[in-house]
Amino acid sequence: MSPVRLAAYDDGMIWSFGSMGFILLCAVLVIWPTIAVWRAKTMMSRESDYKSIAEKAVIAQQDMERELVEVRLQLNDVSDRVKTVERVLKDVE
Repeated sequence: MSPVRLAAYDDGMIWSFGSMGFILLCAVLVIWPTIAVWRAKTMMSRESDYKSIAEKAVIAQQDMERELVEVRLQLNDVSDRVKTVERVLKDVE
């Protein structure tokens, strides 16, 4: 091989590897932010799901609290009635 031909061959390899490196760099610069945006959207979706679950849990807890107050009132009413029946029974004896 002549020296001129070898230099042209080296230049071709340099351009080939340089082009491949440039394409790879461009691909990384496009793919990396795209993946970051996708991750952010996924996290936002999860957070909104968790928020709706938390809101439902709060509503359920409030309903349970209302029901507990109602049961407590009914229990107090039953207790008062039982005390009244006990007094009446003592008076009858």
